[in-house]
Amino acid sequence: MKLSKQFVIYCTFILTLIFATVSCFENPSDPGNENGEDEFSHTRNPGISANAFLSDSDFTELVIEIDYMPNYPPNERALDSLQAFLEQRLNKTSVTILEPTEIPSGDQNAYTANQVRDLESQHRDQFSEGETLTAYMIILDGRYSQSNVLGIAYYNTSNAFFGVAYDDATSGFGAPSRYQVESTSFRHEFGHLFGLVNIDGSGTDMQTDHQDEENGHHCDNENCLMYYAMERSDLISQFFDESVAELDANCIADLQANGGK
Repeated sequence: MKLSKQFVIYCTFILTLIFATVSCFENPSDPGNENGEDEFSHTRNPGISANAFLSDSDFTELVIEIDYMPNYPPNERALDSLQAFLEQRLNKTSVTILEPTEIPSGDQNAYTANQVRDLESQHRDQFSEGETLTAYMIILDGRYSQSNVLGIAYYNTSNAFFGVAYDDATSGFGAPSRYQVESTSFRHEFGHLFGLVNIDGSGTDMQTDHQDEENGHHCDNENCLMYYAMERSDLISQFFDESVAELDANCIADLQANGGK
């Protein structure tokens, strides 16, 4: 059957629109806990371990491991900002961010979520044990393969960030600083690990309806840390003055209802 030119153009437009709205929230195929009920699995969906982060019922300490590829070490002030954010919102006796470790370049212009997961399996050293919950961050020397996002949450304790997207967001006249962009990006992706916004199975339920459903698991308040544009290298610059984005009252209420502060 011969398709009309107008129909082909319409289909192309629809596919482009779908790919343009990809979220920074990436689900793996969730195998659950394959190692037995008494072991903590680090390969589940983002948000599934929200209560483990937020409350002190299972873990009283949080340790964060960071790997980065050449030329993209994390901004030190941004890490201080992340630690302050975590201490402010989590019921933990201590939050420790380990000294970042340089790993070899992946020698790619772009990385898929599955490639990021493979890199974690090669390089991650810290895993949850006893009363210590561990999280993992990796900063790559390329872009994300499907959209111009700054970072993704791809496992229940894991986030990835894309150095070239940071370059894009901080270049040009009037652009925000590296500190501002990285701080916001780091906090935003951890927000997804905490179950924001309205992630199924996370236990971080909305106390008031505030999900921007057109943009996935994001807040509908454009001044909130969890607003969708806070993850986009092409949009984030318009939301900065001299500060770093914060959670709004609705997101804070959601965290508090699931054991956070």
